[in-house]
Amino acid sequence: MTARSVLLAAFTLLVANQEAAASESARTSYRIDVPRSRFVVNTETTGMSSMCGHDHKLEVGDYAGEVNLVPGQPITALLDLSVRADSLRAVEERDDDIVAEIDTALRDHVLETRKYPTITFKGRAVKAVSRANGTFDVNLVGTLDLHGVRRQVTVPVTLALEGDSLRASGMLQLRQRDFKIAPFSFAGGTVTVADRVSLSFTIVARRRSTGGPPNQ
Repeated sequence: MTARSVLLAAFTLLVANQEAAASESARTSYRIDVPRSRFVVNTETTGMSSMCGHDHKLEVGDYAGEVNLVPGQPITALLDLSVRADSLRAVEERDDDIVAEIDTALRDHVLETRKYPTITFKGRAVKAVSRANGTFDVNLVGTLDLHGVRRQVTVPVTLALEGDSLRASGMLQLRQRDFKIAPFSFAGGTVTVADRVSLSFTIVARRRSTGGPPNQ
């Protein structure tokens, strides 16, 4: 390699590093606004129980996190989310006894919250496509840590940037057995939940500060 080639390579690397540093310094953090956000887990009954039972909805009550990106560049988005496992509660049930039974089963037998108190997801955008209405279709790829098992998942998100806030919504399907969770039964064993569950969410986050990305 000639001296000129070495100088050219060094200059190219220096420019690339400067551009990357400038991009990182332009990052903005958005903290999740919990009262305005919602995470819901939808379950289905299976087998014979689907004839006499009904589907169930669980809502996540305690979580925190940040979305971090360069404004106007959704492909730079990072998400860092932490959920308190024992904050999942059955909602829209007509029988308080069933609610109590489901909540107890979730804590003690399904999520084993004393042993695994926290659910986390850390991900980054790998695809961002703009839509005619000004929103973006974004794919986040990251690590979901649930029930002591870490798996890579892809989360499709519709992202809207609105001044000092952003809104992200989407739906993800998971198999409980992928996370060593045995689908539970209740009501004396007459109702059994299917292995596959779906998580729907709407995240509203407000601009917090400018700085570097959360740890990945």
